[in-house]
Amino acid sequence: MFQGLLAASQRLSMAAAMTLAACATPAAAAETYDVVIAGGRVMDPETGLDSVRDVGIRSGRIAEIARSPLKAPVRIDATGLVVAPGFIDLHSHATSHETATYQAFDGVTTRLELELGVYPVADWYNAKAGHELLNYGAAVSHHRVRYALQAGGPSALSGPDRSRSDEPRIRAVIPSTSYDDFIPTMEAGLLEGALGIGSGTQYAPGIARFEMLDLAKLAARRGACIFTHVRFGSLVEPGSTLEAIQEVVANAALTGSCLHVVHLNSMAMSSTPDMLVLLNQAKASGVDVSTEIYPWDASNDRIRSVIFDPGWEARWGVKPEDLQSKASGRRLTRESFDALRRGTADDGVLMHMNTETTIEAALRDPLVLIASDSLDIPDRLAHPRSAGTFARVLGHYVRDRGTLDLMTALRKMTLMPARRLETFAPSMRRKGRVQVGADADLVVFDPAAIAARAAYLDAKQRSVGMRHVLVNGAFVIRDGELVEGVRPGLPIYSALKAP
Repeated sequence: MFQGLLAASQRLSMAAAMTLAACATPAAAAETYDVVIAGGRVMDPETGLDSVRDVGIRSGRIAEIARSPLKAPVRIDATGLVVAPGFIDLHSHATSHETATYQAFDGVTTRLELELGVYPVADWYNAKAGHELLNYGAAVSHHRVRYALQAGGPSALSGPDRSRSDEPRIRAVIPSTSYDDFIPTMEAGLLEGALGIGSGTQYAPGIARFEMLDLAKLAARRGACIFTHVRFGSLVEPGSTLEAIQEVVANAALTGSCLHVVHLNSMAMSSTPDMLVLLNQAKASGVDVSTEIYPWDASNDRIRSVIFDPGWEARWGVKPEDLQSKASGRRLTRESFDALRRGTADDGVLMHMNTETTIEAALRDPLVLIASDSLDIPDRLAHPRSAGTFARVLGHYVRDRGTLDLMTALRKMTLMPARRLETFAPSMRRKGRVQVGADADLVVFDPAAIAARAAYLDAKQRSVGMRHVLVNGAFVIRDGELVEGVRPGLPIYSALKAP
C-alpha cells in the first residue's frame, strides 16, 4: 500500500512538474529578444538611471532593462559606451536621404520640420511613407498657407517653393476675400496630423499682428504649439527682438496657447541672455513657453532675403566682413555684399554673429533645448549644423569645455523635445527615454570620442563616435558603419488625426 501511495505521489509530482514546465515555456519565450545591447552605461534622462545594464529589444520597443545578462540572436557589446535615447531634432528642414545619413551619425533618430512646416500636410506625409531612414513629422506651414490664399489655392505651391521669396506676396496681407479661409485651412492641416503650427514670421513682413493672434487662438483651442521664427531679429528699436518676443509671449499669455521660439541665439545675438530672462519670467508666470539654440556662431540665409533689408548691420550687430559666401567661402566686403544683393547668382551666406560666451550661457539655461535648424547638404560649403550639431554639444561643450554635464545635455536632446510634443502627439511619450515600453530609438556612443567633424567650408563630414544607432529597433548604424537599404523611419502624427 505504501508503495502504491508513493507511486501515486510520484505520478502527481511528475504531473505537477510537467504542468509547471508547460506554464514556464511561454515565460521563457517571453524572455527572448531580437537585439540585446549588453553592458553599456544606460542613461535615461527621465528616471535619472545612469548605470551599467543590458537592454533587450523586441518588435521595435524596449522590452527589458536588466542588471543580469539577457540573451538574443543579436548581442551588441556596449562595454565602455553610453546607451541613450535617440536625439529628437525639432527643427530640421533637411529632406534628402543623404543628409539623413549625416544626421544619423550625429545621433538623430527623429527629425521634424516644425519651424516653417509643410502644406498640404497629408501630401507631405504620404510622399514620405516607407522611404525614410529617420522618424519624421511636420507642423502646418503658416507662410505656405498664406501664400496659397494669396495666389489662388494649393495648386500655386506646385513647382519651386516661392512662398518665402515672392516679394509682393510676402509683404502683403492676406486679402480680405480670402481671410475667412485662413484659420480653417490651418486647422485642416492639424486634423491631417500636423504636429503644430510653424510660423516663419520674419520671412513674411506682411503678416499682421491680428493674424498671429488668430493663430494663437487656434493653437489654444486645439491644444497645439506654435513654433515660431519671430518677427524681428534686431538689437535696435523699433523692430527689435525684444518686441518680437513680447508679441508672441503676449499672444500665448492671452490665449493660453503653447509657444516655442526657435533658434533664439540667431535672433537675439548678444541679447540672448536678456531674452532668456524674459522667457523664464514668462514661464514662471504660467506661460507654456520653450526655446532652442544650435551650438554654432553663424546663421545661414539668403543675402536677398528680408533679413538683409537696409539697416541690417545695426539690427544684427555685424558688418559685411562677418558674412561668409557659401559659394566661394570668402568673407564679404561692402562691394561684394552690394553686388550679391543686386544680383541673381547663388546668394547663400553664413552670418557670424554669436560668441562662445553667448552660446554657453544659453546652453546652461534650463529652458533651452538643442535643435539643429538643419538643411540638406549639397556640398562642403553648406552649414555644418546639418551634420554636426548634437555631436558638437557632446564633444565640445560637454567633454572638452565642461559647459554641461552629460545627463543634462542628453536631456536637452531627448526628453525635453519629446515632452514639448507629447501632450499633442501621444506617440512622443514613447520617445526620448530608455525605459521598458519606449520605442527602441537608441544611440550607443563613445563619450571619449564623440565629436563633430563638420566645419565651416567643410560641412560634408560625418560626426565620429557613434557606434550604433537604432530607429524603431532597426540598426541604421552598426559598428560605426551605415547600414544600407534600410528605411525604418515612421511618421509622427498629432492626436487630432483620425485613425
